[in-house]
Amino acid sequence: MEETILKKYIQAGKIAKEVLEYGKSLVKEGASVLEIAEAIEKKIFALGGKPAFPVNIGINETAAHFSPTISDKTTIKPDDYVKLDLGVHIDGFIADTAITASPAGKDRLMECSEKMLEVALPLFVPGAKISEIGETIEGIAKEFGFNPVRNLTGHGLKQYDLHAGTNVFNVKNSSGKKLEEGEAYAVEPFCTAGAGLVKDSGPSLIFMWLADKPLRQMEARKILELAKTEYARLPFAKRWLEKKFPQLKLNLALNELTRTGALHAFLQLKEVSGKPVAQSEHTVIVAEKPVVTTR
Repeated sequence: MEETILKKYIQAGKIAKEVLEYGKSLVKEGASVLEIAEAIEKKIFALGGKPAFPVNIGINETAAHFSPTISDKTTIKPDDYVKLDLGVHIDGFIADTAITASPAGKDRLMECSEKMLEVALPLFVPGAKISEIGETIEGIAKEFGFNPVRNLTGHGLKQYDLHAGTNVFNVKNSSGKKLEEGEAYAVEPFCTAGAGLVKDSGPSLIFMWLADKPLRQMEARKILELAKTEYARLPFAKRWLEKKFPQLKLNLALNELTRTGALHAFLQLKEVSGKPVAQSEHTVIVAEKPVVTTR
């Protein structure tokens, strides 16, 4: 990896680390989920980065893809499992990191996801097998008496590409992929006392550019342009658009954009048995001594 690119990954990681610690301090009983999200994203900009995606705040069985709307009234309850998953980019080079927090403090489920991540990170050396990393991560979950979430994975990172092809499984798998020097990965184990599977749940609150399409509505055309320029073809929140467009016209435009395949709509992901999920995540660069940019 070129030195200038590595520096941008490291700079993004440094910002992400600081913002995640700040976000964790906001997770208190009675705190507004909307206010937490807005404060985290504001902090990213204040520190000189840009969001690589809207902050995800998954509570209890919601594992991923929830980011509040401007009308969201959800507040944190005393025993909630609150997953903060945030991304920062510098010129498209991404740091992706997450933590699970609770007003009640840390418990074994949270400790399990942290240990799964801790054990995985040193394995990101050239020539390591994705299959063996997944088996190791799964083994830690089993030691704790929990299940890894089998259909959620970590993922490769490239410039302006949040999910760059290679999956980092959290279970034993048949992948023949071997890691290569200089590759960047987001490693994010999830664990639960439930079945260890997530299912799609609506509504979609996060979207991403897919393709330019002929569009009937003026608002839809404007949103597609924002998706390509202001949001750099990275995921963006419906909440960000609610500040720019009337609600009815926004909903109609998003319907057209997703129906035509111009935008991808991310469905919320919830654990199938309704059990809480814990998540931990860091970004790592593959090297003989792996470079964890977000730690």
